[in-house]
Amino acid sequence: MSSGSLFSVTLDIGCGNNKMPGAIGLDKRACKGVNVISDFEQGLPFKTGCIKTVFLRHVIEHVDDLIQFMEELFRVCQKDAKIIIEAPYYSSRGAFRDPTHRHFISEDTFQYFEYPTDYGTNTNFKIESIRYDYRKPFRYFPEYIRKRFRRYFLNVVDNLYVTLRAVK
Repeated sequence: MSSGSLFSVTLDIGCGNNKMPGAIGLDKRACKGVNVISDFEQGLPFKTGCIKTVFLRHVIEHVDDLIQFMEELFRVCQKDAKIIIEAPYYSSRGAFRDPTHRHFISEDTFQYFEYPTDYGTNTNFKIESIRYDYRKPFRYFPEYIRKRFRRYFLNVVDNLYVTLRAVK
């Protein structure tokens, strides 16, 4: 398969027991719903340009080399592939309580992988959307106030949801 393929392959990386319906489940260990067992940090076992949609739910914060992983992810994506990411927000309790977390993810993290980049990465992702899972009572305030809470206080947001598009 190549970029522009007629196939729409959906990949759920790090799916564990909770694979997205219709997706190919890829994980480092055998679980119910896992179709491919692979250490995805060592590369993705797919041809270049064959993936149309990728789900990464509470995965990227665990990856040792995030730059290498994002470059590999870009390699397997088709033109306009969608990458849907859920991660604990960098200033939440959830980001700190798990000792296996390697990265603290914010809305600014993904700017590193947009083009043009000053960082020399082999990626060209466009940030399509960013959404926040606000804790109570913060979710009831207007967005312009929530933004300030989010930037200056801890535990305002539990999770961050980012959608990227592969520009090829």
